[in-house]
Amino acid sequence: MDYKAGICNFCGTGCGHLLKMKDGRVDGVFVSQNHPVSKGRLCVRGWHMHELLRTEERITSPMIRRNGVLEKVSLDEALGYISDKISKDIKNPAEELAFLASPRSSNEDGYLLMKLARSVFKTNNISIDSESGHRNSINVLHRGTGMAGMLGSLEEIEKAEFILVVGTDITKQNPIVGSEIHKAGLRGAQVVTICSRESQIAKLSKKFIQVKPGTKKIAIAAMAKTIIEDTLYDNDFVKKHTEGLDGFANALGALKDEDIPALTGVESEVIKAVARDLVKAKTAMVFFSSGISGLDEDTISYIYNLFLLAGKVGKEGCGVNPITGICNLQGSYDMGLAPDLMTGYQPLADSAVIKKFNTAWKTDLNDKPGKGVYDLLRDGSSKLKALFIVDHDESIVRFSKEMKSLDLIVYFGAFENSFTDYAHVVIPTASYVEYDGTYTNTERRVQLSSKKADGDKNIQAAWKIYAALAAKKGANWNYASASDVMAEIARLTDTYSGISYAKFTGLGGLKWPCDDKHPGGTARLDIAGMKGALKFVAVSGTYAVKKAQDQNPFLLMMGQGQHFWHQNNIMKRTFIPKREYNATLLLYPRGYVEICPEDAKKIEVRDKWPVKVVSAHGSMQVAVKVTGDVKPGTAYVPYFIQDMISEFLLEHKEIIDQGENAIIPVKIEKV
Repeated sequence: MDYKAGICNFCGTGCGHLLKMKDGRVDGVFVSQNHPVSKGRLCVRGWHMHELLRTEERITSPMIRRNGVLEKVSLDEALGYISDKISKDIKNPAEELAFLASPRSSNEDGYLLMKLARSVFKTNNISIDSESGHRNSINVLHRGTGMAGMLGSLEEIEKAEFILVVGTDITKQNPIVGSEIHKAGLRGAQVVTICSRESQIAKLSKKFIQVKPGTKKIAIAAMAKTIIEDTLYDNDFVKKHTEGLDGFANALGALKDEDIPALTGVESEVIKAVARDLVKAKTAMVFFSSGISGLDEDTISYIYNLFLLAGKVGKEGCGVNPITGICNLQGSYDMGLAPDLMTGYQPLADSAVIKKFNTAWKTDLNDKPGKGVYDLLRDGSSKLKALFIVDHDESIVRFSKEMKSLDLIVYFGAFENSFTDYAHVVIPTASYVEYDGTYTNTERRVQLSSKKADGDKNIQAAWKIYAALAAKKGANWNYASASDVMAEIARLTDTYSGISYAKFTGLGGLKWPCDDKHPGGTARLDIAGMKGALKFVAVSGTYAVKKAQDQNPFLLMMGQGQHFWHQNNIMKRTFIPKREYNATLLLYPRGYVEICPEDAKKIEVRDKWPVKVVSAHGSMQVAVKVTGDVKPGTAYVPYFIQDMISEFLLEHKEIIDQGENAIIPVKIEKV
């Protein structure tokens, strides 16, 4: 029996752990005492990762659907079938073929899937499954600073005197990050949470600003307006290091002080006091979810501009910090898994970028950006015929009707799930402990997960399968190892140019940019090393909010429940989380909707009583969960219940895509 060091593959925090190995299998998990992120801790999910890795619910053979039934075949036959089917039936791959990548795949897997789509199958229709909201964060931070990722460092949370949490219940989504924020608060940092629901981190904060649903942006804008109007900002910092303040200030002009209380439900002086505290602090950080329940791009722009205005960008102990919910969501975008980006956020439309990749790959790429898979499925005029999907989360069941009309669906994954009911071809892949691969956490930290178990000899790493499929189409990629793939990534990607497997010694990995100037990686955005100015990014300057209606007096918010995380795809294979999930379902078998005691009294219901939730587009019957976490006139529902998705939320696809701004006016009736 021995222990092998690795990284947790659950959320985007990137904690270190030790896996106990016995007879070639994972037998347990233990903390890594010296890991710079987790510091000898794991959350309840991380403590049970070994149960996922020991599950017998593995896909063990390639399968092809014949006469409605999946039949086991060899890998070679399955790949040949895919190749022949595409050649025969897909005449215009730029419109008829798409790839849905997984944010749980390694960087090497993601990179070669992107290369397969663009160079072999000639389509730029490639996107990430789940948590598309992270692109909003990337867009804003890249426009403002040139760094398309977290501007701060998780290791420096303890150095922040002021910490703002916007929206996310970070203690549940990323418990180790939430723990660091709570510890900073206990040491004296002022932790402030702005949210429409009293989350656990809100309860642990020194100040909780409970705004009306859909008004987080207005509260942030009001803080920025206070700093500008009272001339609280560091004028020397703004003049020396930034540009574009006048445009941002003009956009704030449409927000009137007298309207703020009515819009947000919070008195202006409360918001102004927080703005003053932010400016007074020597160091400050802001955290927000950038995932499936993340913020929209406009709200993130206001957050970034606020911290730039306060001079809390580009310094130690400071940063604008989007938090990813899935292990390699940041790395997936780094690898160019987007319709318009190559690796390292190099624009597909840039002729110099296309020339570089054409030369390296010996191909002729299409430089016209593609479309995301969800956009194609949502578009009734789409010509999509074939879809490749990797290790899905069940959010895609929102488009079950559209998928059933496709001629070919190919699914790559390690574990059994109901999605195989949609697939025409199923290809098993190795789990992340069965091959070498790197993963990039929420703070840009690239870490190596080395092979620890052999697994089934007939099941290969995904990157090898993609290479084999490319070979069926006449492409000879000739990679001997995952490190060869990373070497190619480094050659083509400036921010990864200094990364190699040889550098992954000890714990902690390397944070990009890692290059000639930063051979050991980069802790945070450093204003001292920047060539140009930090830019205030454009904002909408509009402050309208969605209001309740006479016939639908409740504003229904949607988000994550602790035990419904990621559609329960992973949770249901780990015993303790599964127990808690099942216990919740015993109390609320078809899910629940949270309302406050005052509203429960008006509706004449008690906790666990059934109610009917009705909107302009549909209805659902669920139980009531009576809690003080929501204000009167608002309601909250976790959307990770299969029945609720099919019966009600499917009718609100476009609203759900708005993330934390997803608000549905509803009526709640006693059944």
